[in-house]
Formats: sequence, structure tokens, C-alpha cells
Amino acid sequence: MSRTGEQPGHPSRTTDPTNVKGRAHYEDTSLQLRHIPPPVSSTTVTIPKDGPPDERPEDSSSPLYDTYVLPCLTEYVGMTLFIFIISIATAYFSTAGPTWLTGVALTNGFAIVSLVVAIGPVSGAHLNPAVTMAITLSGGFQPILVIPYVIAQITGSITGAYFTKAILPNTTYALCNGGAHSVGPGVTAGGAILCEVLITAFLVLIILMCGVDTEYKKQPLPPLAIGLAVVVGILCGGPYSGGSMNPARSFGPAVASGLWDDHYVWWVGPILGGLISAGIYRSLKLFQPNLFYSRLLMASGDRRLLSKMLTYSKRSGKRVETKA
Repeated sequence: MSRTGEQPGHPSRTTDPTNVKGRAHYEDTSLQLRHIPPPVSSTTVTIPKDGPPDERPEDSSSPLYDTYVLPCLTEYVGMTLFIFIISIATAYFSTAGPTWLTGVALTNGFAIVSLVVAIGPVSGAHLNPAVTMAITLSGGFQPILVIPYVIAQITGSITGAYFTKAILPNTTYALCNGGAHSVGPGVTAGGAILCEVLITAFLVLIILMCGVDTEYKKQPLPPLAIGLAVVVGILCGGPYSGGSMNPARSFGPAVASGLWDDHYVWWVGPILGGLISAGIYRSLKLFQPNLFYSRLLMASGDRRLLSKMLTYSKRSGKRVETKA
């Protein structure tokens, strides 16, 4: 005969109401042991809620580091590698004859695809001040990180450019100006700016639609679409404006080589192009049929029509935004 409130064969598990908490903890622990696989790394720990403060393991993660420091460092490293790769490639392909531009364009595109896949989950792989500004204006990035990102991109570009200068022979480096951009023969500064505006607007719109928009970024191979947009932009604009589409891309090699002729072209053009694409993107999102009509109905105060629209959207599987 077992004692009152105690289950036979389980002296440690009682039905005493004062021991409900201990039993629940025991059952939860058994469920965890049964369903949760062993931790992959030794950093996975379970913090006891009821243990003494001195015995609780400290959380080694830092929200400040993960949110602000790590993305900026990743942008710096990514930009350093990007500038080094494309500057070295430019030096090589500049001696390859009439097809040199194709090699440069493909190298840029492949490098962008690789970096977007590698560092995209950490920093977004902006690697471009014009892209950072456009994504911010489109509502896809924190404004507080814009300046740190741009600084990281510029300093990374300078670092990569000096790595290139340290490796290339002097004659080869002088032949390609260290990968610095220049306006094409017979092209005015205004024409070069317009060219940069258009090809950058094309690139940034692809980035916003494929890599930022929540409805379309799940489509297959967004990095490939972005890389192909870079290739197209360089093939189209390379003979006329250099096909930069990136102020930081032009700044680092200019610092290392000392070539500053018409340098403002590669700041004004890409930034304007990015702003234009951000405006186009916001306009497309604003005037989506479901979102546009739902806002009109909310402004009119006709709840009956709005309710019908929501019912229709649920049946058809279409999402309707109801926030003003």
C-alpha cells in the first residue's frame, strides 16, 4: 500500500498539488530529451530559470555586435575582395584585345553572384552606396546603418585597390590605371552621368524586385539575376561611362592610382539612378491593385465594402494590405 498522494512504483512523482511544478519540469525535460537532438556545437546551452544567479551560464551573443558591427565588417571584407578581384581582372583583360570588356563584365557578374550568396545572409551584400541608399528609401534597411555601411564600402574599396597596386607590376598597373574608371573618348561628362543613371537604375530595380521585395525574393536564383544585371550594365555602359554603377567601386582605384578626372560622374550618376529606382519601386508597391483599393475603402469608411474585399481575398488566396 503506497502512501496517500503517491503513485505506486514512482515514489518521486506524486499527485500532491505542491509538487505540480516539479512534475511539470520533469515531464518537460523528458520531452526535450525525446524530441530534441543533441546540440551540434558546444555553445548551445540551457539556462536554468530557477537556479542561483551565480550558476547560470552567460549568454555570449551580443545584439549590438550582431546587428551593427558584424554587418559592417562583412561589407568591408566583401568590398575589399570585390575590388581586388575586378581590378586584377581589368589589368589582365586590358591586354586581351577587343574582347576585353566582355571578360571584365563577366568577372564582375560572377564576383557579385558569389558574394551575394556568401555574405548576403549577414549584411545583405550591398557592396554599393547607391544600393544601400535605394534599399533604405524603399523601406528595406535601417537608416541608422547607412553611414556605417557607406564608410565600410569605401574603406574596403581603398583596401582592395591598394592590394592590387601592391601585386601588379608598375607597367601593367599604369596601363589599366589600377582599374580606375574614365569617360569614353568623345563622351561628355553629362552624357556619362546620364549613362550611369540609366544602367544603375536598371541594376537597382533588379535588386529591389528580386532581393528586397518580400513577394518576389523567394523566386529562384535572385543572385544570378543581380549578377546578370551587372554584366549587362557593364557591356552597355563600359565604352561610354566605364559602367561603374557604384561610387565605392570607382573611389578606391581612384585613390590608389591618383586618377580623378571627372570623378564626380561616378557619384552623381549611380546615386541618382538608385534614387529613381527606389521611387519606381515604391510607386509599384503603392499602386498594387489590392493595396490601392483597400486604402481607398479604408479612407472612405465603408466597412461593408472592405469586408467584402477581404472575404474575396481569402477565397482567392490574394493578400490584401489593410494598414493605412
